[in-house]
Amino acid sequence: MNFPARLSLLLLLLVGLAAPAADPTDPLDYFKRHLFPLEPMYFVAGPKTPNARFQISFKYQLVDAASSLAGWSGQTTNFYVGYTQTSFWQWNRVSAPFEDNNYKPEVHYLWPGLTNLGGRAMSLSLQTGVQHESNGRDGPFSRSLNMAYLRPKLVLGEPGGWQAAFSPSPVVYLGDLGDNPDLARYRGYGDVRLVLGKSDSVQLATIARIGNQADRGSVQLDLSYPMNKLIGGGLTWYLHGQFFTGYGESFLRYRERSTAYRFGFSLYRESFAP
Repeated sequence: MNFPARLSLLLLLLVGLAAPAADPTDPLDYFKRHLFPLEPMYFVAGPKTPNARFQISFKYQLVDAASSLAGWSGQTTNFYVGYTQTSFWQWNRVSAPFEDNNYKPEVHYLWPGLTNLGGRAMSLSLQTGVQHESNGRDGPFSRSLNMAYLRPKLVLGEPGGWQAAFSPSPVVYLGDLGDNPDLARYRGYGDVRLVLGKSDSVQLATIARIGNQADRGSVQLDLSYPMNKLIGGGLTWYLHGQFFTGYGESFLRYRERSTAYRFGFSLYRESFAP
């Protein structure tokens, strides 16, 4: 080993000895290790009212991998609580009001590697959970539902290369749909997601629904591209274009057909990982 290599190794050892060990009781460190993105997070805007649409979404791991419970059964670390909020903003109007806010808390369980059907080139995962969705309003403007869902995901292609993910998600409505009794006619009983692209390049994600009488439904297309590939600099966000046509873009106006296109940016997009 030459002198520069020996010096580099010595410096690495000194840094390792000087670095403080992670404190397992530090609440901030614990929070960071258990918080993950859930659904795509984006801000997009266009010419039609409501002009802007944005979404935030996170999930939190309920059982620490280093806990005694995880030692008893590693499967317990797959329980999560999640929260997604989608908002529609009329920023071209006086006082720039929000037209609708959809709040979606949930609890789910994730089997990240249900089976490897073809090694790294083909994998299957499964997520199942219970979700509440409402717009937080009362009277005639109130919208709410509870549902249980099952979401398998089949991914084709090697990680880092071109991949395709297919994910049908059937749902069962739970309890009373009194605020929106005909919801199934417009949303049906689930959705189908298809994602094509590369994790470090362009990606096209599609979400499609069809009403239970096949006369309603919707399609949403999300096209994104990493900014770091365009201008470098270590940017961690994406250029994002979104197109929607059909019924139910807004929970408040789920009976109304609309078509909208918007452009903006996203911080997190559909993942090929479970």
